[in-house]
Amino acid sequence: MNNFQFNYLDQIIQAALKAAEEAGLKGRIEKYAPAGQVDANITFTINDRTYNYTADIKNVDRVAVLKRHLHAKDEIVVAPYITAQMADYCIKNGIQFMDAAGNIYFKQEGVHLQIVGRKRALPAITMPVDRANTGMGLRVVFALLCDPALLNAPYRDIAAAAGVALGTVGWVFYAMAHNGDMLAAKGRNRRLVEPRRMLDEWTMNYPLRLRPKLGAQRFRGTQDNWWKNDLAGRYNALLGGEAAGELLTNYRKAADITIYVNGDPAKLIIDNKLKADPHGEIEILPQFWHFEAKPPVPGTVPPLLAYADLMAAPDPRDRELAKLIYERYLANA
Repeated sequence: MNNFQFNYLDQIIQAALKAAEEAGLKGRIEKYAPAGQVDANITFTINDRTYNYTADIKNVDRVAVLKRHLHAKDEIVVAPYITAQMADYCIKNGIQFMDAAGNIYFKQEGVHLQIVGRKRALPAITMPVDRANTGMGLRVVFALLCDPALLNAPYRDIAAAAGVALGTVGWVFYAMAHNGDMLAAKGRNRRLVEPRRMLDEWTMNYPLRLRPKLGAQRFRGTQDNWWKNDLAGRYNALLGGEAAGELLTNYRKAADITIYVNGDPAKLIIDNKLKADPHGEIEILPQFWHFEAKPPVPGTVPPLLAYADLMAAPDPRDRELAKLIYERYLANA
């Protein structure tokens, strides 16, 4: 845990402990732990009795982040703020919590402390950037979704596969743990909680936060079906978008050709007599990943990327094509 992460966690837990003490529940931090399933150990005192708890400090913005805490006796979720709706879910499912506004649910034998409906504390606690949904973070998540074995690989291997700096991986894992996307115990026993939802979020964020940074170039072609001539072997290039959709589904002919090139695309452009045209049907982008994709059809990008490109396309027929790719290659992956 770096200094920024520690300061963020400490700011939340200190505010929550102060609010809880005003309600009669006194808590003392025994120690902090690395981000993962446990962030701190706390001893609570009420009515001259003490209780030892593990604390998970996180944003509580959806039910998914709470599921592993169901009916946990000696665990407490600590959040900047918990809405009345989320508090109701926690109480019904035995999830103890406290937040910086003074909302609390604490239950042990002979002790039941419940305060809900308090408004958000002001000034608001500064929230860190969700690094999993930045441009570099999306590269890491893409690598993990395409190659789940990377999830428990060394950080250095993950960084190399995603094409990011080593420190980026730690930030992304920190965000994933606190967003409820990943569970982590000691060592490398990491697992994704809801990979299908992560896939949907990546699909939504890719055209907004990563793709625009790739510097796409557009061209028009002078020959028919030139892109079917082993681009992978000749130019280290893979087909995405409609071109990948045609090869992956045989549903309809591609009108627009999307190509991801690993390296300089000059030879591909010259050999195939492509003409620069900002409105052309051919789009060339750099490959942003550095792992072996192993696509179901040789010469195509990973199905997730083809799906994301098609979902972002303006033509409604492309979304039909995307649905076929999802059903065949992603739904049960």
